[in-house]
Amino acid sequence: MKKEKIMMDIPLLEGVADQVKESFLSMSRTKKWARGELIVSEGDDCTSLFIVTHGVAAVQKYTSSGEFSMVRLIDPGCCFGEELVFEKKARFAYALEAVSDVTIVTVPMEQLQEMMDQYPEIRDNYLKVLFKRTCAQDQRITLLSLKTVRQKIAYYLLSLSDLKDSESVTLPVPKEVVAKYLAIPRPSFSRELSLMEKEGSIKVTGRTINLLDLPSLRKELGEV
Repeated sequence: MKKEKIMMDIPLLEGVADQVKESFLSMSRTKKWARGELIVSEGDDCTSLFIVTHGVAAVQKYTSSGEFSMVRLIDPGCCFGEELVFEKKARFAYALEAVSDVTIVTVPMEQLQEMMDQYPEIRDNYLKVLFKRTCAQDQRITLLSLKTVRQKIAYYLLSLSDLKDSESVTLPVPKEVVAKYLAIPRPSFSRELSLMEKEGSIKVTGRTINLLDLPSLRKELGEV
């Protein structure tokens, strides 16, 4: 899909006139990264908003020993650095890594601020993006607070199902990346998926997972 089509459909430009979208697009720049490449390092100056248009990137927090925790995944149409739009001398608090081949459009913060001042609908959309980010952080906290491997997997699969309104979900990234995102050792993640499949609650075909028994998945989380 062309950058222009994805940029026209991003939440930040929802309901905005086409000519305004074209203006937004004209001030953007595009760059590609290969899987595994570091896009942004923690502490880098933040001068632009990053918008993923193809592939998936991961927001990560590194320790001094080089280990890292995966904070969130950024799918096409989603942003990185949105919380820093109005910060002076802003620096990224997290690293950003390509977990697949990824294409990112950058929009200079100063020009984005000017467009928000000129077009209130863009500012309103920006506030909605921040609100969605807050909701996603709440979901992340809930996920990490779950005690068992199965609970984490069930919560994640049900979240994907609700997002797509479908009982068949596709993992957006390889299983090893999902395991890291769920803070589960890869072997434990694979074993639990196999066990859940044997019990008949799911059917795994590559990255596609059919949720065959939604009640049992919800029961794992204490839902009625």
